[in-house]
Order: sequence, then C-alpha cells, then structure tokens
Amino acid sequence: MKGSIKKDKKTGKYYYVIDMGIDTLTGKRTQKRKRGFNTKKEAEHALSEFLNDVRLGNYVEPDKITLGDFIQDWLKEMKLKVAVSTYQNYISFNKCHINPRLGHFRIQKIEPLIVQRFIYDLVEETVLSPNTIKKIIDMLKVVFRKAVSLKLVNENPVLNVTLPKRNNLEMTAWDTEQVEYFIQHSKKHRFYTVYLIALLTGMRKGEITGLRWKDIDFEQKIIYIRQIYDINAKQFKVGAKTSAGVRSIHIPDVLIEQLKKERVVVVGHKLKQGPNFNDYDLVVCTHYGNPLDSATLSKRLKAQSIKLELPTIRFHDLRHTHVTMLIKQNVNVKVISERVGHTSIQITFDKYSHVLPSM
Repeated sequence: MKGSIKKDKKTGKYYYVIDMGIDTLTGKRTQKRKRGFNTKKEAEHALSEFLNDVRLGNYVEPDKITLGDFIQDWLKEMKLKVAVSTYQNYISFNKCHINPRLGHFRIQKIEPLIVQRFIYDLVEETVLSPNTIKKIIDMLKVVFRKAVSLKLVNENPVLNVTLPKRNNLEMTAWDTEQVEYFIQHSKKHRFYTVYLIALLTGMRKGEITGLRWKDIDFEQKIIYIRQIYDINAKQFKVGAKTSAGVRSIHIPDVLIEQLKKERVVVVGHKLKQGPNFNDYDLVVCTHYGNPLDSATLSKRLKAQSIKLELPTIRFHDLRHTHVTMLIKQNVNVKVISERVGHTSIQITFDKYSHVLPSM
C-alpha cells in the first residue's frame, strides 16, 4: 500500500492519497484521501500514522452500517444468550430510547461526546430514573464491546461517560410491634401466607411465588430455595437470583402451621377445578394453580397496610423488615447474609449499616 502527498491549488492546503487496491465487489481501483492539512509536513505525518495503523492491524475501514442496524443483529445474538427478561429490557431500551436518538448514526461516527449528550437528553427529556439510565448505558457498553471485537470500531465510546447520580430507594421497615399487629389482624387475608413467609424468612417475591411443596421439609422445619418465578419473563427458573440465593432457611412453628393450612386450601382448589387445575406444585397460587400476580400482591399489601393504619411499605420491604428484626435480635451478620441469600456479607453491611450496631 502506497501513498503520496499533494497540494490543493484552490485552497493551498495539502492532502494525502492512498491507493487501497481493487475493490473485490466492484472490481474497481479505490483510493483514500484526507484533506485539510496546513503544511506538507502535517500531511506526511498523518499519512505515516495511517500506514502504520494499517500495518499493525488497527485501521478499520469505514462502514455504512448504522447503530440501529447493528443493534438489530446484536439482539439476535443476545436472544440466545441472556434471560428472557433481560432480552425484553434490551428490546424496550432500544425501541424507546436508543434507536430514536442514536439509531441513524453510522456506528463509526459515534464518539463519547455523542453518548454523553444522549445521557443528558435522557435526564432532561424523560422521566427515567438514574438507575434505568445506567441500565441503558450498560446495554450500549455491551453493544460497542461487540463492535470492537468485530473490528467495526477501534474503541468503545461508552466507557468514560458520566452518569447521573443513582438514587437508592429509601428502605422502609416495620418494627416488631407493627409486624405482630399485622400478623394478628391479617389471618383471614387472601395472601396471608405469602406475607407471613416474607416476614418470617426474608425470601424475595420471586422465591415465594416459585416455592413448591417438595421444597419444604416439614419435619426438619426447613425451606429450600431451588426455584424462582421470573415475574418479567413469566416463567420458572431453576436455582435463584444468584448462586448464593440457592440456600436453606429454617422456619418457626407458626409458619409451619400456616403452611399446613395453606396446603389444605390448595388441595381443595385442585379437587374443585379438576383437569382445569394447572399443577405446578406451588405453595401459593391462584385457584387454578397458576403463579400469583406480582402487582396484585403489592397492591393488596398496600391496601391492607392502610386498612390497619400501618406505614405503607413495598413488598420488598417485608424482606428488609425481616433482616432488621434479626439485626435487632443481635443475630450474627454472616448468618443473616446467608439466610437472605446475599452474595457477600459486605452487601448486608452496605444495605443495613443504618440499623447495625457500631462494630
């Protein structure tokens, strides 16, 4: 590959011309030009750098593919690799935010400044939370990581952008008296068993809605977390949210007794519905055996809290309440971390430092 320096007679500036060889598609000889150099020395230096990049394999031939087109191909690959819920999030992020603002750009033209302005637009023009914006940018990082590996771009333009400060949702928890009051006055509630499990085990919503009868050892008073129900993907998954989530939880007698009562109720529904009952072996389910609706559980919890004049809390705050009660009983933090399935004890410290005694 050879190049030469020439001077533009009209502008007085210099440019270089490189013979790129024969185009395999058209059969025509192609050349690459770059203009705008003030001196011959600048043009020679730029030509030398270009030829060196070609020699080292760092040069990427300009391509007409847009980011929108590339993401469509990338999504086909992701569909085979990631969880259904993650894939659906990617589809939504691209359709609603990435493609409308960045999809028309040629992928090689996207620079860090363009991505940074994209972030500013999301902050100013949408109601997205900082946490959601981070997820969108994390998706773009993976997209460009793939583009780099395919040698469509030299560098990932998403690596050094600045994200908006993330908001940590305020953690709310009931105290022991409020928990006892809720338990005492909610025994006839449709989802009493669900809420009791959450309060007395600290299990996540997906772990509770995916819990099966075969995962409970009534003799040893142990619940085994071996399956979850993915609320977004609407499907069961073997294991748990994390590897640490696959665990066993010792449960008190009051929960054992309630679970036995719930089993009688489920058997009754099964007999009544006959062949219309979908038997997934679930501990808590609809009258037809199907997994409970996540939004309904949250709404009914809020309604019951208001009815009992208790502070309204999210479903996940039942888990926080459980951990807080254990901490106040001086249970070892490592034991708590393992019980609720945190991947490390540091996560427990970080989340509950405001209620942990000084150490």
